[in-house]
Amino acid sequence: MTIVSALQKRDATWDVDLAGTPAAWRTSVDLRLKALLPPAEAGPMPLIDAVRDICLGPGKRVRPRLAMLSAAHFGGRELAALDFGCALELIHAASLVLDDLPCMDDAAMRRGKLTVHRRFGEDTAVLAAVALLNHAYAVIAGDDLVDAKTRLALVALLSETVGFHGLVSGQFRDLRDPEASRDEEALTSLNYQKTGVLFAAAMVGGSLIAGADQAAQRRARLFANRLGLAFQLWDDLQDSISTPEAMGKDVRKDDRVTFVSLWGEQRTRVAIAETIDEALSDFGDRRCPLALYALNLFHHAGYGG
Repeated sequence: MTIVSALQKRDATWDVDLAGTPAAWRTSVDLRLKALLPPAEAGPMPLIDAVRDICLGPGKRVRPRLAMLSAAHFGGRELAALDFGCALELIHAASLVLDDLPCMDDAAMRRGKLTVHRRFGEDTAVLAAVALLNHAYAVIAGDDLVDAKTRLALVALLSETVGFHGLVSGQFRDLRDPEASRDEEALTSLNYQKTGVLFAAAMVGGSLIAGADQAAQRRARLFANRLGLAFQLWDDLQDSISTPEAMGKDVRKDDRVTFVSLWGEQRTRVAIAETIDEALSDFGDRRCPLALYALNLFHHAGYGG
């Protein structure tokens, strides 16, 4: 069996080393995502094309990687968390499609090309997002490398991640919260719901798959909360100083208050470094794969701590 066929089938007997180069593990996620999605001929062409376009296009695959690294860090196998990581990527992709809609952020560009609703229509974009959200749960339910009790816990985790205290609430608050209320505390809470919840789901889900105890799960969540905040700070910083060509998406779309507008560029950069340090404080070995990956995420931010 080749490594390609093993990853497409996610064969439990094939002990694939997913901890290699970034290109190698990103390819492993992409191959598995492709296998989990319906083929182009499986349904209405525009709908399936839209789903495959947003999921299989360029992306960092941060959340799947965190899930796999978390599973390994807490004593499990990366391969066991691959499908869960792909389910997270499906949810992330769905959230991007919804966030970009005219009634939300009204974005024109995403990942270097026109947004899904501009290419396929708003109706197709909404239905593609709904399909992806539901398919994520199906992926977890059918994951035969994870026991039934853990699968149920993962489904509950993702339901909370998406729902009233997660992504949906974060997007609503981003649209509706009064600008005057956006102080440091409110922005931290908002950024957790917009970004941190999926990081937390990746880390906690990986630890669950590894069979970690509750104390380890709390450590995983704390790490994810800090890493997610740093990631959102960096994204806000890039939105304020970068270009659509460099970012591959719209920038400076509105005048919403962010930490950058609240603090300024320099303090935000310092906060990114400090938050990464806090995230790594519970991981004594800063050379472990999880710590190194977290540091590499912010390599271009000029952080070398």
